[in-house]
Amino acid sequence: MDQLLRDIQSQTIDLCTVDTICSFANILYFFYYENDASKPEFMTTELLRESFYAAVLDFPILVGHLVMDSGGHAKVVVDKDNLNLPEFLESHSDVHFRDVQDAKFGWTALPDGIATVGSVATAGADGVIKFVNIHVVRLRENSGVVIFASIPHYVVDGVGYCAFVNRWAEVCKWMRGGETAGTLPAFQGNFARSTLSNHLPETSAPLDETTRELFTKSGPLSKWLAWISPKTRGSMLKTIIAMTPIEGHVFHVSKERLASLHALIQENVTSGERITDNDVLTALISMAVAQSEAECKQDAAATRGYLASLATYLLPSVFAQDSDFCTEIVCDARPRLPGLSAAQYTGNSAFVRCIVSKLDALASGISAQSLTLEAKRVRQLVDSVDSEFIGQLFGTLNSDPSCFMCPIAQSVAKLGMIVSNHSRFALYSADFGDGIPVWVSPIKTFCANLAWILPVHPSTGGYAIYFTLSKQAMAKLLQNDFWMNSVELLY
Repeated sequence: MDQLLRDIQSQTIDLCTVDTICSFANILYFFYYENDASKPEFMTTELLRESFYAAVLDFPILVGHLVMDSGGHAKVVVDKDNLNLPEFLESHSDVHFRDVQDAKFGWTALPDGIATVGSVATAGADGVIKFVNIHVVRLRENSGVVIFASIPHYVVDGVGYCAFVNRWAEVCKWMRGGETAGTLPAFQGNFARSTLSNHLPETSAPLDETTRELFTKSGPLSKWLAWISPKTRGSMLKTIIAMTPIEGHVFHVSKERLASLHALIQENVTSGERITDNDVLTALISMAVAQSEAECKQDAAATRGYLASLATYLLPSVFAQDSDFCTEIVCDARPRLPGLSAAQYTGNSAFVRCIVSKLDALASGISAQSLTLEAKRVRQLVDSVDSEFIGQLFGTLNSDPSCFMCPIAQSVAKLGMIVSNHSRFALYSADFGDGIPVWVSPIKTFCANLAWILPVHPSTGGYAIYFTLSKQAMAKLLQNDFWMNSVELLY
């Protein structure tokens, strides 16, 4: 901490609309570490804390204060004399690592209160939105450690989140070897938002109508959400999410079951057509959720939430209220903008593309033919995202910073699903000196109609899929034979 307070420099970091679009959400995971060798000095909290503050020096944006005006312009102000210090907590639990492992890392085995924040970025006890929340939980008999780490989307995306956690682990491992933080090789990443804008192409391509209207078609609700303060907005969104009963589960798709799904699809694709794991899983997720929602359609609270009726009057929605189903696929600009990955940019570069389907057609049943058709649609959409498309989208967003709440406002008035592929995130690289985590898990519930495709431990193979749906829709999903035959329910 002393080094951080001494060496941090005051600065102002302007954010862009790509940061604020998903700013309401926290990125948060549990990292499970087992002390399988019964080391007495296993991941000591003293060293974890010291290395944590040393790592924060490489991410000064994490100790800044969020400043946002009513027009959507946002910046992070790092004031050396008034830092927004992270929350770093330690606690001890009577739970043994063996108990957590026997429960397949299910949330019921976790100590109470381990997640110190929820899915929405809200003000803490000091009235400030923290940019880092850490909770180190030491399990009984020094059998293991669980680290809860949360960073809001205001300042990083998933790639930036992993960059910080892995830098922290790197510093800790370095210091554990007897070195000082000052001798550690310099961190190569950068958080300057100009990095993103400098990699945009000079030419751009027109946006499709769905994308353009999703990000620009505003109404009283989206304008009001953009006008209120970040703290008020966070508090309100947290309350709204809590109003709809949500249930979360984690499933595992093994390499063998995934190969079976690919085999089904290959019977219906022509030679040379490329269908990836992401295409198959996104199509399967979308169709399974559409079936669940179609079966729950009569219950407005299950399918549209408590704000839906209000939104019908306040918002000119892009989507037909009852007949359309929108699959929002999260894309990353890094691999599509030459040089951006090499620049190791840690700010937000994620955005969504939508596949709009008729609910009845998408929910008519999952077969080899229908799964192939949907996987092809996913592949076609992903392939259409190139540098010129991104240039036009980001240019459109930055031309009107107040538009950042349009997608959120529209989400309360439409049926759909957000699918985000985290499988390439370096979640299993965080080695603090005693090995990589045995398991990495999201929190129990995030928000309704969300799916993350996650990596698993390198020794396991396949993918984990994290689902949060309304309780009614989740009950239907767990009765879906095609879905349940394709996955294993972990917890």
